Amino acid sequence: MRSGLTGLAALAVAIVLAGSAYHYGMFFDPIFYRWESILIVVCLFIVGADLAAHSRKADTRLRKSAPAAFYGLLAIALLYAVALIHRPASMLGSFDEALRWTAYTAFAITLYSWFSSSSDTAVRQHRLMWLSAAIQGSGAFVILGAIAGWMGWIAFPEIIMTTGDARLSAVGARLSGFMQYPNFLGAVAGAYLLFYLLLLIRGKAAVSSFIGAAAGVVPAVLVLLLTESRGAWLVTALAWVGGLLLLRGKERITWLIYSGWALISGGAAYRAVVHAGLRSGDAGVGSSKFVQEGATSQETLLLILIGVAAPAGFIVLRWMQARGREQLLSRIAWGCWLAGLFGMVMLLPSVIQGRLSGGFQTAGARGLFYKDAWLLMKEAPFFGRGGDTWRMLFTQVQTAPYVGNEVHSGYIEFALDLGLIGLLIAAAVLFVLLRGVWRSNPIGLLPISVLLLHAAVDFDMSFGYYWLLLLSWVVYYSGEPMGEVKRKRAIRVAPPLRQLRTALLVAAAASLTAAAVFSVRFDRAAQYREAAVSAARSAAAQTAALRAALGLNPYWTRIRLELAALASPPERAVLLAAGLRYEPQSVPLLWALGEAAAEQSDVHGAAAYWRLALHYDRYDRDKQTDAVVTMAQLADGMRAASRLADARLAAQTAIAFFEAYEAQKNNPGVNGRKFAVTAESQAAADQSRLLLKQLEPTSS
Repeated sequence: MRSGLTGLAALAVAIVLAGSAYHYGMFFDPIFYRWESILIVVCLFIVGADLAAHSRKADTRLRKSAPAAFYGLLAIALLYAVALIHRPASMLGSFDEALRWTAYTAFAITLYSWFSSSSDTAVRQHRLMWLSAAIQGSGAFVILGAIAGWMGWIAFPEIIMTTGDARLSAVGARLSGFMQYPNFLGAVAGAYLLFYLLLLIRGKAAVSSFIGAAAGVVPAVLVLLLTESRGAWLVTALAWVGGLLLLRGKERITWLIYSGWALISGGAAYRAVVHAGLRSGDAGVGSSKFVQEGATSQETLLLILIGVAAPAGFIVLRWMQARGREQLLSRIAWGCWLAGLFGMVMLLPSVIQGRLSGGFQTAGARGLFYKDAWLLMKEAPFFGRGGDTWRMLFTQVQTAPYVGNEVHSGYIEFALDLGLIGLLIAAAVLFVLLRGVWRSNPIGLLPISVLLLHAAVDFDMSFGYYWLLLLSWVVYYSGEPMGEVKRKRAIRVAPPLRQLRTALLVAAAASLTAAAVFSVRFDRAAQYREAAVSAARSAAAQTAALRAALGLNPYWTRIRLELAALASPPERAVLLAAGLRYEPQSVPLLWALGEAAAEQSDVHGAAAYWRLALHYDRYDRDKQTDAVVTMAQLADGMRAASRLADARLAAQTAIAFFEAYEAQKNNPGVNGRKFAVTAESQAAADQSRLLLKQLEPTSS
């Protein structure tokens, strides 16, 4: 009976991991709200049970409560909640991050309670095997699903990134997976590759389990290569070297030999299907048409043959070890690995080698992001500006025109959101969690380190799936027994800390309850917004749905802008101005307020709002052009209405906007983006200058 319940729990975990990956990696908060509420409510029952056990002083020697380190994740959520009271850059961004971290806490506590809370070593190890199966199963879904998209077997939006820019892809296509981001998919594939290798080396289970892990190695290598993510390649290689240093004796030999075979078979699979993605992805940049041609029958057959041969090779290697061939294998271990590396290099098409020898412009772009992030960080160095600080404010400090809604470093984003204090607290929580892994099973840090290292140079931490997967490995690898004598002794000295533990549980329950309420409200708001989109043909139904959504989530600027577009002019200004309470430096809100003022022929209001919007986002070429053109048109309208003072102000404002715009044109862009003055703005500025000259006699 208990084994069946554990199996159901493992199935639920696999569904959560696979589902979070499938829903774009849970990058978008409106999709994550419902999942957050479910995770939090499940955890509430667990915390409630722990609280009841502590209140009645029950014997906890058979079942342990989650360690305080897991509740430390809740401290990060509370830091984002505290940010709400000191004018954050975005109220919604801070709310969203607080809800995310509460959900991560709930997931970690739930995993520990289901799979690692038993004091019986045999029971705990049995449950951890189920957790391993859940991680493997969800990984197979993510990795094989990505390969299926590359081969054209399934259709999924942007599962392949196609580009003609050789700086971004050597082949012309990069595998993005369900997360729609090649670099993050590469990090996930690299982490799973090391996870599978560890299962092969240290697994003492049946042959069927060995075959299952062996079958996952080549798909992981293939996906890692197809992403063309140099950062993922590098951190995976570094973690692999870490494994070489941590392993000893027979395990090190096996590590080398299995890795060599993985390189050869993975390289062969890559060469067989490398060009299939160009026939399976989007028809072109910006196109929504999906090409269904996909892989050829020859490519499909080769991939299947390699997929069967690779596990067979691992089985043969295992058989050789079981037959006492360790001495032979130890002599050839390094040779096998070098042969595997050489074989993979030879199998790779020459075009992919360009990704290793050049095209490092994206690294230069990241350097510019980090430089601008430092400028932003200095404005609030200790406590930050709350959630979404970079996304809301980076245009105010950017030193060149670029597209950079993500800062491309999870740790820098922490520092921007929560300041150095928050970064140190988050680092301390992470350190305590990883120390548990190090004490129990140091080799378990290998797949975890791939994720942690890659997040330093990319925005992986913005994906909910990233944290759910990482915490799954933390719970799995920290579940090794510490020794029954020490554990019983720790339980006997626990009573003096019972009150503190109870207070912690009460605080956690209160935080979880509040987060559950907000996540449900925000999810309902997202549903109402979807209803508004579906009711696009009925303005009344659309307006009613958006009003309901705004009532449930008044912090969501997107809903406010959409509702304002349907409202009457007087109400529109009120709606938009109210949004500045939650995002005081929101360029979209300021711009919409300027448009509303211009529609009402309010020259002063339009000039003030647009001046502020352009000050906050001076490299937006479209807005710069629209501001100049609209103010020039407004000047003509004011002259026609004999409002000459307003006409003069509008013309002067148009010229001032244009001169500020023109001053930016010589600043070089990055990532191929150029910033140039448009012909429309030039013509509008000339028109305004002419109008001012015509108004001069009137003013004298």
